[in-house]
Amino acid sequence: MADLRQCLRTARNRFPSKMLFKHRRLISLMAVFVITAVGCFHFADYISVSFKAIRHTNLFLQTHKPIAIHRNPKGKNESIACVVENSLGDSCSGIGFASLVLQTIDDITTCLAQGFVPTVIWTDCDYCGPPGNGLNYWTWYFEGRNEGIVQQAKTRVCMGPSRIPEGHPSVYLTQTGAKGELVDFRFADMKSKVTEYFQPITAETRALVNHVISGYLKPAARVRNVVDSFYQSDMADSINIGVHVRLEAGHAEEMTLYHQTPPKLQDFVQVVQRLTDDITAKHVGKEIRIFLASDLDEVIEEFKSKFGGKRVLHIDALRGETMVITRFLEQRNSGQLMGDQVFSDILLMSKCDHFVHHESNVASVVYYFNPNLQSHYVSGDASVFRRLNAQPRFDSEELFRQAVAREMRNMALPDWQDWPLWDRFKFWVKTQKFLLFDQVNFGRQLKCFYKNIKWSTCRNEFLRSQFASNSDIQKLMSR
Repeated sequence: MADLRQCLRTARNRFPSKMLFKHRRLISLMAVFVITAVGCFHFADYISVSFKAIRHTNLFLQTHKPIAIHRNPKGKNESIACVVENSLGDSCSGIGFASLVLQTIDDITTCLAQGFVPTVIWTDCDYCGPPGNGLNYWTWYFEGRNEGIVQQAKTRVCMGPSRIPEGHPSVYLTQTGAKGELVDFRFADMKSKVTEYFQPITAETRALVNHVISGYLKPAARVRNVVDSFYQSDMADSINIGVHVRLEAGHAEEMTLYHQTPPKLQDFVQVVQRLTDDITAKHVGKEIRIFLASDLDEVIEEFKSKFGGKRVLHIDALRGETMVITRFLEQRNSGQLMGDQVFSDILLMSKCDHFVHHESNVASVVYYFNPNLQSHYVSGDASVFRRLNAQPRFDSEELFRQAVAREMRNMALPDWQDWPLWDRFKFWVKTQKFLLFDQVNFGRQLKCFYKNIKWSTCRNEFLRSQFASNSDIQKLMSR
């Protein structure tokens, strides 16, 4: 102890406290200068990366989905490969698994409507493995389709991952005055409630999405085995009610942003109670199971308390604080684990007879996977239920033909370079506003895409800003 005190006394005597006090003003100024310099450096770095990203990707100044055309002189296949790489742009923005799937479906449908052969590559996303190792993480969740065509085709086009309101309309956008892509569509119809609204989901939307899912989104064998085993063990001989409850704070804020009132837990409980009463009256003696997918443990506890532990089913999954801590610690394979859990929930809910839900992209994917699943949208009324549970007016072939016609009209829109000078200037000003005031969404996406294009199959075209015009794509479509 004496030696320790002596060491501390010696250290105190050697520390230049008097000198620091004497020159405190100069030291304070130097500290302020250093902090300011570091801040300016970070700001300059952000501006530099943003301008590089714009120069290399033309993210705002091209179409909504900028397309690069790659020529492969070694290719032998005359079919045009359409490469969907939407994970390159959204992997840094915390987008959910279901949202990324919906964006992928939108891009696959665009490829098909243009007459190209789609293939999907997920190289970097929150639910993928380490980037840059040459693996396609799409095949971790889904069976690969047309994978060899990337190397075999003489010509391939790459769908850019941009996601902004203006530009190339989605092939699913059919309602005049509505906006958004498939990932933005809502179960509610907000047309009469707000000035600008996302398109409501219709029976035709559902039928066309399911048509694409049936051909291009077959779950991988390992996922199917887990889901089928759970279903056969606990749900096979019952009438099943799928329930998706998302109540965490971020989702409530999102609902408010879109002028919708977030539901309460008791709203879900009441709908499920009425539904179980109706089923019990119509199917006397039939077992009822409630498959519950939720982001909070409290929700599961409440449902088990209300309906019984034997009746309420759920998979083992990360929820609440456990989920946040796991992602914060970035445990090995935590992203893929969460992706597996979300996907398993989606597939098991899609196997149910009834579906109780609110606004959520997870709910949308469930709804699209099973075209016969009855929707019980918690905030819906009779007109909403009729729309969501209606039969489509056209079969899938006719709906696809209509999508092709819409895509042809979309491609007839003039390129940005052909706009009048004043319109181009206004669009440029809007772009600068995005960069300055919406850095979280657009600046991060630009930086993310610039960072990730090294793994793109069209990286050379992206780096050289060699983007195709509408007329270039029309020529390929007419081949």
